[in-house]
Order: sequence, then structure tokens, then C-alpha cells
Amino acid sequence: MKENFLHYLWFYKLFSQNNLKTYQNNEYLEIINFGKKNYNSGPDFLEAEIIIANKIWIGSIEIHVNSSDWNKHKHSNDLAYKNVILHVVWNHDCEIDVLRQRNVPTLILQDFIKPEIICNYKTIINTELDKIHCKKFIKNIDLKNFSFWLEKILVERFEEKTENILDILKINHNNWEETLFKSLAKNFGLAVNVNAFEVWSNSFDFKIIQKIQFDALKIEALFFGQAGFLTENIANEYYKNLQKEYEFLKAKYQLNPISNELFRFSKMRPLGFPTIRIAQLAALYYSYNNLFSKITSIYDLNSFYLLFENIQLNPFWDTHYTLKSESTKKIGKNLSKDKINNIIINTIIPIRYTYDRYNGKENIDFYFNLLENIKPEKNSVLDEFEAIGFENKSAKNSQELIHLKKRYCTEKKCLNCAIGNEILK
Repeated sequence: MKENFLHYLWFYKLFSQNNLKTYQNNEYLEIINFGKKNYNSGPDFLEAEIIIANKIWIGSIEIHVNSSDWNKHKHSNDLAYKNVILHVVWNHDCEIDVLRQRNVPTLILQDFIKPEIICNYKTIINTELDKIHCKKFIKNIDLKNFSFWLEKILVERFEEKTENILDILKINHNNWEETLFKSLAKNFGLAVNVNAFEVWSNSFDFKIIQKIQFDALKIEALFFGQAGFLTENIANEYYKNLQKEYEFLKAKYQLNPISNELFRFSKMRPLGFPTIRIAQLAALYYSYNNLFSKITSIYDLNSFYLLFENIQLNPFWDTHYTLKSESTKKIGKNLSKDKINNIIINTIIPIRYTYDRYNGKENIDFYFNLLENIKPEKNSVLDEFEAIGFENKSAKNSQELIHLKKRYCTEKKCLNCAIGNEILK
């Protein structure tokens, strides 16, 4: 038994209130006001009202799994607990001297709980970690009733990402263009190379990009050189040109490259190689000056697609996946539609939302509409949700479910989940 579950039972009044009796004197107890949940230090519920033996008591409610937890938590000497009028417990394993002296009664909650609520709770809470704990019960729930709540947790996801972006913005001295670049770099790194790309993006001053943006070779040289990919003796003209250009930039701006050993290539599809992602990012920054200004002036999905579809990589990459060996097939390495969707979902929308919110003009419907018009994401987590009846028809659904899994299912916050609440009731 967990204390937060007892808080949940009390908050939602999920126990029989008929014939409630105190433990000590077996007196009838009537609850007039369950109190306000206290999210700070002190008793669990404040300003409660109860009637015992025809007397009204007004004060705080303290809840514990075991009565002895009162002593473990050292409440007896804490003045904040002086106005406790009822001690609610699951197990009454001992008398508390200070409460007996104050005539504070004890309510043993388990005597008044429906067995099915406990059964459902134990089934959910004992499910393996990182699973959808309530999947056995979903068939009895109409998921359409939770669309507004899912939108609410999608806003939670936006707010969570906003905090991360604002942290980066603060480090960058409120430079939105630089913050966008570093956010895009992490996105292009994918899950496998996200840390390497973050280190790489912080290894040189963003102002250097702005100074050399007019020259594609210079941008490519800066990007590959700082990633440590220009240290070998490779006999192709493109590589030698990059190497020569980077040596100039390195001396001029006193650059120190990172080690290319930070980047992982194994068990990756060639189109996801870090060399391809760096080439794409270089092409993006050569194609557009003031990229952040462009993404904040776009108001339709097709314009976002055009922004990223129009970039062109150096023809060298048509026949290469790395700076070394040449491929037998000629394949363009421009950004795919799936990658563009990923960029819009995970980088453009979060930073645009943060910027709008920062300026006090966010329009949540605009971002909901964007996501509704992007095809749904696909992964094993979303497949599992779909298999038990959740809708995944757009990126909006996908993002809702990803946040549900990450912040509620995985963390076992079933008591904070509207679906979990319905099941437990």
C-alpha cells in the first residue's frame, strides 16, 4: 500500500461514508468537508470539518499507511501538526501518545473501502515497470471520453519542452537563432547521437556560422571539421577542399574540434549516419539566413514542408554516406518527408510555441491543427496503445500517447491519470 493511493481515496471520496466509526471509542464520524489538498509541507489536507459525538471539529487531516508513520516522520514535535483533528491510516499498528493526549481520533480506512477498488489498484501498481498498467481494463472504458484530458497532457508536453528550451535560451543570452540551431542539432543527432551532436553544436561560437553562411563550402568545412571528420589523408577533391578550408577557419577563429569517436555509425541505417545529418544541417544553414525568423513567420504546414524540401546537398553526397568510401548507387540525401515531420513535431513546434508563449501570444489551436495534419508517428509504444483501442490517426494523437506513456504509465502515476481514475473507481 502506498500513501499517495490513500490521498487519492480521500481526495476522491472513494470509500463508504455511511457508518464511519473512529477506532478508539467506536464513535460515529461524519465528514462535512474533506479539506483542501496541501501541496506544501505540513498536514495532507487543510481546513477539514468533521462531526464526532455531535461536536464539530475544524482543522487538518493527516494520512499514513501505518499509524507508526506519525512517529517515523517526527510529527509530534512539529507545530504544523498541532491542529490535526483526524488521523487516517490503513493499518493501525500502534497508539500515538501525543494524539491520545489531544483526543485526536483514528480512522482505519481499509474497513470502509470496496474490495474491487483495492483489487484494481493492486493489479495496476504491480504490473511490470514500463508497461501500460491498465491495458487489461481498457476494454471497459470509452476512450472517446478522454479526448479533452489527452489534449491537456499534450499541453503539459509543450510546457515541459518549453522549460528545456528556455534553459538553452538563457545560456545563449536570449539568442533565438542560436537556440534554434542547437535544438536542430540535437534533433539531427537522433536518439543514438543526440549527445554527440549537442557537444558538437557547443564546440564553436554560433556567430561563426552567421559570418560564413554565404559560402556552402565554408559551412560544410566548419561543421565536418568541428566534428573531427577532417583529420585523415583521403584522396578525393571534395575532402581536400573541406580540409583546406577548415584549416583556415580553425586558425582564424581558434577552433578546437571534438573527437569523431563520439559519433556512432554501428547498427544505423546509412541515411541516418551522422555524416549525412551534418551535411543536411550544413545545407539548411547555407540555404537560409535567419532561419528562426523564417519559421516564426510561417502559418501553414505546406510552407514548413517547402522550407525543408528545398535544401540541396553538395552533389558529393549523392554517391557517399561517409567522407571516405563511394557508394555504387547514386541516391539523393535530401531530407525525407518523415524526417521533416520529425523536425516539425520535435523542434519547430516546441521552439515556436516557446517563442509565442515568451511573448504572451501563444495560440494552442494553431499547434493542435499543425499536428492534426501531420501523419501519425510509428513506434512500438504507439503500436501497443493502438492494439488496446487508442486512436493514433495524426501526430497530435501520437504526441498525446507518447506523453501519456512517458509521464504517467512509466512513472506509475495512475492516480494522476484520468483514465486510471476511471478504472480505479
